[in-house]
Amino acid sequence: MQKRLVFFLIAMLAVVTILTTACGNSGNSNGSSDSNQQAAENKTYTLNLNCSYPPPTHEWESKYIAHDEFAKRVSEATNGQVIINIFYNSQLAPNDQALDALKKGVIDMESSTSYWGGTVPESDVIWLPFWSKGHQHAMHVMRETKVGQMVEEAYQKQGVKLLFYWPVSIEGLISTKPIASYDDIKGIKLRMGSSMWPTWYKSMGVTPINIDPTEQYEAMMRGTMDGTIYVLYSIDTYKFYEVAKNLTLPGFIDPFLCYVLVNEDKWNALPEDLQKTIEQVAADIEKEAIQGSEKLTDSILQMCDEKGVTVSKLSKEDFNKFKESAMPLWDEFAARNANTAEMVNLLKDDIQQWEAQNPDSKNWEERWLSQ
Repeated sequence: MQKRLVFFLIAMLAVVTILTTACGNSGNSNGSSDSNQQAAENKTYTLNLNCSYPPPTHEWESKYIAHDEFAKRVSEATNGQVIINIFYNSQLAPNDQALDALKKGVIDMESSTSYWGGTVPESDVIWLPFWSKGHQHAMHVMRETKVGQMVEEAYQKQGVKLLFYWPVSIEGLISTKPIASYDDIKGIKLRMGSSMWPTWYKSMGVTPINIDPTEQYEAMMRGTMDGTIYVLYSIDTYKFYEVAKNLTLPGFIDPFLCYVLVNEDKWNALPEDLQKTIEQVAADIEKEAIQGSEKLTDSILQMCDEKGVTVSKLSKEDFNKFKESAMPLWDEFAARNANTAEMVNLLKDDIQQWEAQNPDSKNWEERWLSQ
């Protein structure tokens, strides 16, 4: 009887020990879970963004909104969990190496435009002269048609996510001598903004000059080149007005699009709630950047007047000649692959539909043409 009692007591003691241990482990598990959750909520993520261009001049312009304001908003919206450091002037990677650096994770984010058409052929669509008719049409193409979808998918194949666009007003002709007609451009030396432009330049009778954007001022000052097709606000911010006192309107690409890319591995490392927050901030920033770019466009004539720059407005006939001169380039772009061929067809159809459905789009040309 005594033995049975001893065995019973030992068994009960073992059961109590097991239950106590289990309860203790359960409590530690909850504590560990709570601790892990707290750690995740307190964890910070730092992303380094490389921008190909100099710092902005005005707080209202699209460049400032797309970088400084974007970084500020992301920090605020994530309660400081996501910090974006901005590096202007390609401090982290030069243009020709930026995509590779982004893909390898050497940089986390890149802000520029299509400099990698050899790797991402579809991205060069934004270099096609006269592909859009103002800001609203350009964003319609990129956000509401298959063209924009194809650009994003092409970058996804490179392990890169296109986060948002930021336009930079008009890409147009800045020159050391007046160019008021199509015939005036023949024989001049122009900087080649895109590697796909030689066909277009040949069609216009222009000599292409291949130099870095940072060398344009000196090249025009020394007469190495007679002008550049570049963002028109550079007359002011790059002080081109000191060496090139002529501007030709309408512009050839209106607006010119830049965008912010992010390494997909770095993006996927962010918790889903932070991803959604950043995407919402990016959507808001994109809209505000459009407004900043439109303000740049609106300031062109006043800017030229203040800087002593002569504005030449093309006639409708001469402007059409410039557009016709670009068509061989469109054909060359279409011939790259099946995607680019489809993009050209989509763009041509969309422009016709846009004009039919938006009668005010005529104002885009008439605003700048000579009367």
